[in-house]
Amino acid sequence: MPRLSNVEKVNSNSFESAENRSLTSEVLHIHEEEKGIQFFDGNFTVRSANKSELREQAYKLLYEIYSQTGLAKSNSNGLWLSIYDALPETTTFISEDEKGKIVGALTLVFDSPIGLPADELYKNEVDKVRNAGGQICEFISLGTNHAAKSPLKILAGLFYCAFLHAGQKKNSSDLTITVHPRHEDFYCRKLSFEKIGPERNYTKVNGAPAVLLNVSLKEKNRLRHKHRIFPFSILNFSDQKELEVYNRIENMICPMSDEEFFTFFIDKTDTWKKASPQQKDFIKAVYPAHEANHYEVSRALAKAFSKKHRYSKIP
Repeated sequence: MPRLSNVEKVNSNSFESAENRSLTSEVLHIHEEEKGIQFFDGNFTVRSANKSELREQAYKLLYEIYSQTGLAKSNSNGLWLSIYDALPETTTFISEDEKGKIVGALTLVFDSPIGLPADELYKNEVDKVRNAGGQICEFISLGTNHAAKSPLKILAGLFYCAFLHAGQKKNSSDLTITVHPRHEDFYCRKLSFEKIGPERNYTKVNGAPAVLLNVSLKEKNRLRHKHRIFPFSILNFSDQKELEVYNRIENMICPMSDEEFFTFFIDKTDTWKKASPQQKDFIKAVYPAHEANHYEVSRALAKAFSKKHRYSKIP
């Protein structure tokens, strides 16, 4: 999961473009459907990647995006994910175009006993927020299809849903993100993030530079109404409509099943193998499994092994 947000087509001047001016002036509507939440008169639908095929499509899209920009190391599985994606509260939002094709993704991770992805580079900085009494969450794995139309609309829907979920879940007080320095101005000027960590090289994304940003979610209402704060300046819904959107988001979210965990973290990738002992100990308590060889278990589960068979330990 790159904590470097890949907004390659969006720079600090994007909001001065003709497209952005039309976005901020048009009348927007939102519709609720079983498959997700429709924005911009149905041109884009945002929903939670809450089942195996949607998760895999999101991981594949992110891998393609990061590979094209040189941030992802080549691998045979073509998936971009980390052990944090296995946590039950982790939520991946996807954006689909009018044809149902996934054109964007964004993942939200909440703090846990194994910490946050940002701890790898910025533990001291993140700990300062924790020690001040903050409940932190983090945006990771953000990307939009380079060939997709209206990337700002894609980002608006993803950010809007993720901000609503982040602001309500577990009474989170702070939201952090690591981004490439060239995107720092976009986040600070347009989303009111503040830089709290210096530039460092990130091994996860081929040594690309990163900076750590943070925004107080306690200021969400102020941000929502403040002029030109993205995405609330574009998706400026009433309090009642926003509550409807939030409830719809919560109803869509579903943690990974045991089968999905084995498929993505053991069978299709070596994510479990590379996890630290602390991460493994915590994950074992989340996804019970048998002491039998976990590769055999994953293959059985991938073949629709009965969900009635539950196990006690992951080796």
